[in-house]
Amino acid sequence: MIPRHGAIAALQKFLSKHADNRRIHGMTIDIITRLARLVLDTNCFVYNNKYYQQIRGGAMGSPFTMTLANV
Repeated sequence: MIPRHGAIAALQKFLSKHADNRRIHGMTIDIITRLARLVLDTNCFVYNNKYYQQIRGGAMGSPFTMTLANV
């Protein structure tokens, strides 16, 4: 499990290193960071017919979470 705060900080550092004028393919680093937080903060799952919101880490098997962990 990757800590969300550390993952977002690593993502921002990675994007800053590879950005041109603080943009990646036309999107600002701020927008990309906000989208990353949205994905992490709104992940839900079902267990025993009950819905839960994941409050720590990222969803296992999620393509986004795997990419974020690699960053």
